[in-house]
Amino acid sequence: MNLAGSILENVKNAASSARRLRGHPVYKDTLTYWTELLQEARHARKDLEGPGLRALEAAIISLEAELAERVK
Repeated sequence: MNLAGSILENVKNAASSARRLRGHPVYKDTLTYWTELLQEARHARKDLEGPGLRALEAAIISLEAELAERVK
């Protein structure tokens, strides 16, 4: 996956977009991208520690929650 910027910023931006688009349809490609981004972020956790790890975990949880709302 090619990302512009850090994995943390990408996950935060995806969660922000998902919040902004609550109640609105999104393209299947967008949902696929968000899901793949979560996989990349989970993988990236192993290389982090301290504040960076905590920030990424919080962003992951936020995006996971937004995606869970879409599955309902």
